[in-house]
Formats: sequence, structure tokens, C-alpha cells
Amino acid sequence: MHFSKFAVAAAALVAAASAPLAVVVEGATHPQDLAALAKFKEEALKMSNNDARWRKVFETWVGDDPCGADWHGEWHGVQCRELQGVKQWTLPDNVYRRVTNMHIPEWGLPGHLPESLCLFEMLEELDFDENEFEGTLPACVGCLPHLREIDIEDNKFTGTIPREWGNLKNLVEFEIDGNELLAGCIPEGLPKDAEWCGDCWSTCPSYDPYCGSYDCNSCVEWTKDPEIGTSYENTRIKGDRCPNEPNPPVCPWEIFKEEFEEQQRQERELMRHKSEEAQQRRKEAMEEQKRLEDEFAAEEDVQQPQEEEEELEIRSKAPSTGAFLDEVEKEAPVVEEDDVSEDVSEDVSEEAPASAGPAAKCGEPVERLTVDDEACVFPFTVMEQNHCDCINHNEEDWCVIADGSWKKCAPLEK
Repeated sequence: MHFSKFAVAAAALVAAASAPLAVVVEGATHPQDLAALAKFKEEALKMSNNDARWRKVFETWVGDDPCGADWHGEWHGVQCRELQGVKQWTLPDNVYRRVTNMHIPEWGLPGHLPESLCLFEMLEELDFDENEFEGTLPACVGCLPHLREIDIEDNKFTGTIPREWGNLKNLVEFEIDGNELLAGCIPEGLPKDAEWCGDCWSTCPSYDPYCGSYDCNSCVEWTKDPEIGTSYENTRIKGDRCPNEPNPPVCPWEIFKEEFEEQQRQERELMRHKSEEAQQRRKEAMEEQKRLEDEFAAEEDVQQPQEEEEELEIRSKAPSTGAFLDEVEKEAPVVEEDDVSEDVSEDVSEEAPASAGPAAKCGEPVERLTVDDEACVFPFTVMEQNHCDCINHNEEDWCVIADGSWKKCAPLEK
């Protein structure tokens, strides 16, 4: 029983200390972009009052890898195309992929253009044409350093083009036509209208007298669509350039990146701390297990000799005639002196062995109990004769128990 308790305690200690930490399995999409997509979805649903059209877009936004195994991605409107000349869908699984294109045109989506788009550090295309967006354009878009295409035509934007958008030095296509209430000047740095400077793929003059030098290498590489370019048509914009330099950009993605990296650092530190705690618990559990093993072994070393000595002592106590007679004398009734000689004569006659011979073992073991429910030990010897059952004296049966003393036998059941 003692070993059983020890085993249970040791097993419980080791099991508790060895419990594995939760492991988060991430997809191939960069965790920072996953966090940005979560914020984009939250903002879109909130500002549109959970509109059914937005909900329809997000039906496919499940799992943890929107980039998927191809350029078009697994989530509607989210694409991870070439990034700085590298086809991301060919990268090995252990390399994160970045969201480069947010492409959700022609859905009639309501609300304003979500400012959470500014959280995508590597965004190259922003395509939300033919929706029902209203309100002003978010200035923070001007802080996306890799943006090459903005296509937000045929919406209902108001106000002016933010001066900060003039910082988009890599922008090639800028289509905002069809926003009839959009007015003001064009920030310095944005592309010229394709209607004024010609089509990049059909005509490529080395010098245009109206526009100046025209670099066809700056055209977008992902398509040769002759309609691609820049257009301010059907707006209140007259083509005038804003007189001053663009405003310094405000970059939410930089703050978001710092906060995300700090959060990641804290999570890694927490995981490291939990791992160290688990290792310490395991070490303490193993030390406790060894202590219990040593304690159990020491108890066994002490108990075994004691049990062996007790067993040898019991076995060495062979019942003698003297001891039996002494016990009988204690139990025997007082008799007259004249009857003593006759009683002793009868006793000796009854107990004398029929013949002398070597000690024998009992054939079939006899199970007898004393009146105190103690087990009789057979064989025992009386007057050099072995007995395998209780012996009768004064009409009572007697036997020897384990400690060598004589006890009255219980009557046999009939």
C-alpha cells in the first residue's frame, strides 16, 4: 500500500511538471498583416453598421493564411503578389508572405474608405472602384511607401486629394475619376493625367512638349492594359497643381508595426518565462520523485530485517509438553488430593506416544480456530509426538497458536 501511494504521488508530480505549453501554429501570411486584416474587417463592419455587402465579402475570411498557395490568395480581395520582384507564392513555407494588394471593386460597398488600409506596410495596390464610399480620403494613405496603384473611381468621395498623397513617389496609376464631388488641386508628386500625356503602351515619346520627358519604364509591370493610367475625369479637379510641397506623411503602419513588434516581444518573453517555469517544475518534480524513492527504499531496508526476525522467532517457538501442562494447569479445576494420582495416571496414559519415531509433517493441512478466533498452528509436538489436530484434555480440545501459547480449540461445526 505504501508503494502504491508513492507511485501515484510521483506520477502526479511528473505529469503536472511535464504538461506541454500551448503551441501556436501560424500560417504563411505575416502575423502583422493578419492583425491588420482583423482591424480592417472590424472597422468595415462597424462603420457600415454590419452591412450585408461587407459581410458577404468576409465570408471567405477564415483560417490563418489569406495569402494561400497562389498569387490570388484564399481570402476575397486579399492578394500576395510579387514583392520587389519576388513571386511570393513560390517562397518556402517557413518564409512569411506580405499582403500587397487589396482588391475589392464593384461590390457597392458603403461607408468610408477604411483607414486601417494604412496599416499594410507592403501594400502596392488599393483597388476599390465602383463602390459607394463617401466622405473624405484618408491622408494616411500617403505614407504607404510601396503603393503603385490607387483605383477608387466611381465612388462618392468628397473634399480634396490629401496633400500627403504627394509623397507616393512610386505611384504609377491613380484613377479617381467619377467622384463628382471631389475638387481642389493635385498634390505635387502625383502622376499626370494619362489623357494629357498619352498612353504608355500605345505611344511612348521620349519627350512630350506638353508634359516634358515621359519615362515608359515607370508604367505598371503587372498588366499591358491600354486603358491603364491616371484619370481625374468627371470630378471638379481642373488639373492645377498644389503650390507647395506635400505635407509630411502621418504613418499609422509605423506605429502599428512598433506596437505589434513590442507585443510579439512580450509574447515571446512570456513563452520563454513559461517554458523556464515548466522546466523548473519538472526539475523539482524529479527531485521530489527521487526523494520519495530514497525514502521508500530506506523504509524497506528497515522493515525487511524486522519482519524476517519476527518470522524466525515465531517459527523457532516449538510448543513443549511443559508449556502445555502449565497452560492446562492454569485452566484445570481444583481436585481433591486423593484424585491427583488417578488423574495424572490417566493423563500420562492418554498423552503417551504409541511409538517413538522421527518428527513428521501433516499430510492434509487442518484448519482449526481457537475460541478467540485465532488460527491453530500444525503440527505441534507433545511428549515427542507430532499432532496435526487439536488434542483432548479434560474433555476440551487444545492447540498451539503462532506465538507458541496454548489455546482452547473452538468446537468443530457439525
